[in-house]
Amino acid sequence: REREREGRERERELVLAAAWKGTNPRPSAKLRMQSPVARLTRCVPFVLSKSLVAKRAFPTPMTPLRVLSDTCQKVVGGGASGQMQEWRLLLEKAESSPEIVNLTQGYPDFAGSATARREAAEAIAKDGPNKLNQYSPLVGLSSLMESLSKFYKRVWNMDVDAKREILVTTSGTEAISIALQALVSPGEEVVVFEPCFPWYLPVSRLAGGEVKLCKLSMEDEYAIDAGKLEASFDPKKTKVIIVNSPHNPTGRVLSESDIETVHRFASTSEAGCVIFSDEAYEGQCWAKEGHVKIKVLVDKLNEKTGSKVRVVTMGTASKLCSLTGWRVGWLLGDEDIISGCKALHGYSTYCAPSPLQHGIAKALDEFTDQSFDGTRDMMESNARKVVDALRGQGFNTYNPEGGYFVVADGSPLGFSSNMELCQVLIDECKVAVAPMNMFYGTPAPELTPSERGLVRIAICKTEPVIQEAIARIRKLSPPPS
Repeated sequence: REREREGRERERELVLAAAWKGTNPRPSAKLRMQSPVARLTRCVPFVLSKSLVAKRAFPTPMTPLRVLSDTCQKVVGGGASGQMQEWRLLLEKAESSPEIVNLTQGYPDFAGSATARREAAEAIAKDGPNKLNQYSPLVGLSSLMESLSKFYKRVWNMDVDAKREILVTTSGTEAISIALQALVSPGEEVVVFEPCFPWYLPVSRLAGGEVKLCKLSMEDEYAIDAGKLEASFDPKKTKVIIVNSPHNPTGRVLSESDIETVHRFASTSEAGCVIFSDEAYEGQCWAKEGHVKIKVLVDKLNEKTGSKVRVVTMGTASKLCSLTGWRVGWLLGDEDIISGCKALHGYSTYCAPSPLQHGIAKALDEFTDQSFDGTRDMMESNARKVVDALRGQGFNTYNPEGGYFVVADGSPLGFSSNMELCQVLIDECKVAVAPMNMFYGTPAPELTPSERGLVRIAICKTEPVIQEAIARIRKLSPPPS
């Protein structure tokens, strides 16, 4: 053991010597008397700033005990565009006073599905032997899986095998994470349309994938541009294309033309490219045709072209039942893909809360159309009111067809950035909205002036809250010219 200890110390000394090589100073006599670890720790700040050799020796900032892994540090540095700290600070300020109308996050301010809440509460409160207060099967309660299968057939005429093609997850967020881990190998590429749900980027990287961004713009109504997708797509490396409809944050509903474009590229893949379809807001879609399942469209295109493009779909009770705190989601897909996702889910959260799964199953059984407890009509009404008010103030605003949000550009009013606009809104108007920087993978300085002026406004609130927010926003004073 003594020889091993001496060997380790000698190894540290060699690393330190390499770090010092090419630099002027040598360690003082006092420093030479210290242990190699102490010497190494003390010298690192100078070496890192002065020596290229040292930078290679120590690629990340050193502390006496470096705790976080390289993988964790990829994420700790920030989510999309490195804006997570900015987002946290804004949320803290939005929650700091009851006087502030908080429209930053997509959570409803109403009760959510009465059926789900009642059924779950009864299951929790039941005395005696009660399996619903214990672990569910890893794949989910069989009753929920059956309800999901019948629900998608009844509402969208989509066939899903309850036993083989469904996995219940602990939130839609976990569904995204394990699906990308199941599909993406290190070095493979994931195409992400930006702006986007911020979790796509770090989750793709944690899976070992390389993110390729494809820009959507308000000037093009956030439609998918074939030329831009071609620049992001590599037939030899692209393993997943992520689509999201209705889209967070913009509210864009993908057209058949959009899906045809994505399908055309995916069908040329040599890497077995899969379309991952985030349909969290499928219950809040007021487009003329309603929400159309991406899997259904892709199957028709496969039949027409002879292709074999596959789709994995994510859904969540957070939005369908307006219960964002329950964390019950699901994946739908081919049996081999879902089997892989099941294995990863088992080593992640294992199972979603059993009584909440039970409540969601009962709520789904009552849905017969796309109204979903009136939330679709509520969001459409709120969106129309907010868009009209913002345009009246001079904002450049996209008119959404689904989802929980309205996106607006404050640069026409003279605001230099969305953070400036957010600060003025929260300080002067007592209304909190979200800056759009965090929804881009492109660094903020590289965004266009109009993109740097974008904010996202949550509309998943009751009408009195929306009306109060509108009244306050109308008092907004543009910055002096």
